[in-house]
Amino acid sequence: MMRLRTLPILTALVALSSASFAAEPPAPAAAPQEQAAPAPSGAPAPQGRSKVCIDVQSSDSLIKEFADRLQETIAASGTLSLAPMGDSCNLQIHVPGNLLRFQTAGGVMVSTVVIVTSSSGRYLSTSITACRSNDLKPCAARAVAAAKLALLMNSNDGT
Repeated sequence: MMRLRTLPILTALVALSSASFAAEPPAPAAAPQEQAAPAPSGAPAPQGRSKVCIDVQSSDSLIKEFADRLQETIAASGTLSLAPMGDSCNLQIHVPGNLLRFQTAGGVMVSTVVIVTSSSGRYLSTSITACRSNDLKPCAARAVAAAKLALLMNSNDGT
């Protein structure tokens, strides 16, 4: 029962975070040298985009189309970038090999699941959303918002 109550809260956090990530972050104020703390080794460099790898292990054409929408949304995000093949990643986005399709009065809907992990494989976040099968962009946008939130939480060690 507790999980059902936390889902709306998590959804609200993701929605709010997606709006805050849309704007360019303000430049940090210059701190005196003796007060500057070193960044944690796992945190991404603030001046560069965090590299993301997308893990899709399916031959389903709809899942491949969803992965394409994820790539487009990541490229347009301004804070994330796709890691070149064989390069290391700050985040990994896993798309499970099955999408639930269901018929509604408005057409076919698709339920998407995206699991975000750190480069070491530690679970960070999940996005579970539904959108129309002919417009997967909203699901991709929510998944990227979950990845951005996971990145923020990971860089702050979850606090």
